[in-house]
Amino acid sequence: MNPVERIRTGNDPAAILNLQHHQDEFLGEAARIRMEDLPSVIDTATGDRHDLNVRAPEGLGEEIYFLYDTALDVIAVQNRGHFRAPALEQLISDLTRTGVNFHIILRGDAWERFQNMELVTKINFKLARPRDIQGRPAVVRVFREIDEFDGVLAKVEITVGRQHRSLSMAAVRRVIEDYNAMGQDFKDLSITGAIREAQGELHRDTIDFLKERLVVSAEVERRGRGRRLDAEGCRLALRRSIREHQDYLRRYRG
Repeated sequence: MNPVERIRTGNDPAAILNLQHHQDEFLGEAARIRMEDLPSVIDTATGDRHDLNVRAPEGLGEEIYFLYDTALDVIAVQNRGHFRAPALEQLISDLTRTGVNFHIILRGDAWERFQNMELVTKINFKLARPRDIQGRPAVVRVFREIDEFDGVLAKVEITVGRQHRSLSMAAVRRVIEDYNAMGQDFKDLSITGAIREAQGELHRDTIDFLKERLVVSAEVERRGRGRRLDAEGCRLALRRSIREHQDYLRRYRG
């Protein structure tokens, strides 16, 4: 796509900028374009204030950086303000007119804890009304209940109560597969179960699939008159975040 084709117009303008392709990597910026309620410029020494010199078709860009590794099929996305990974996912879908889904990747310790669960006693998830009703029958039924009540969200909690037994692990894994395929529709997903410790005792544990996602922190300098984060520093941080975890990401992606 040429640069103009990478711009989404309308009520929520956004764009993919400076897309670079090198070997297995796609590096780029995504920007939400703020067209209204633009801030004024205030001199902290004098208190003088004036409007930004912005022409009618221009707006303020709120940029994030991303790096997609095609070999691992993993994308690292900078978290910033209101423009985060789900917004980038939607922007790519809108521009390409193709369904694009990002799957949240759990931290290594959280994924290992889930893999070691001997039984699951509770699953708790919250779903938002999707654009198109898809997925497995159990999740589709929840979506239909939202439609019937003309609602926006549905919270589902399934538990074994006080009985000492497990929910169906196959059914639990199907919900997780739906979560991986329809992540933007899930607002919460947590699983409570029991993990056997080294001493042989069962230990109760809860895994929150949104809060325990893999997150990497990095310090990046600000440069230039706009005091924006240094572009090269952001690219290096994203590349490093994947390289440091590539063995785990390879196992996670299967």
